[in-house]
Amino acid sequence: MMRALIFSALAVLCLGAHCRPIDGCVRGATRCTSNAAEICDADGSYHELADCDDVSARSGAPFVCAYVDEATEDGHITGH
Repeated sequence: MMRALIFSALAVLCLGAHCRPIDGCVRGATRCTSNAAEICDADGSYHELADCDDVSARSGAPFVCAYVDEATEDGHITGH
């Protein structure tokens, strides 16, 4: 009974602290998930940066999440 009570208390604390799985990503890394751009935060988890459909609707121009690897006059760009 005591174990169940302790486990329940820990579960509530974890949910209250917004526990989530760690993705193990490098801070600042980006990726696309479905049609959303995500960025890695300092704790190694991805968070939505932009919903591409929402950006398209608000800007009136198509916005698609895709990997970029190109050289420009300002330098080399890689990421999403």
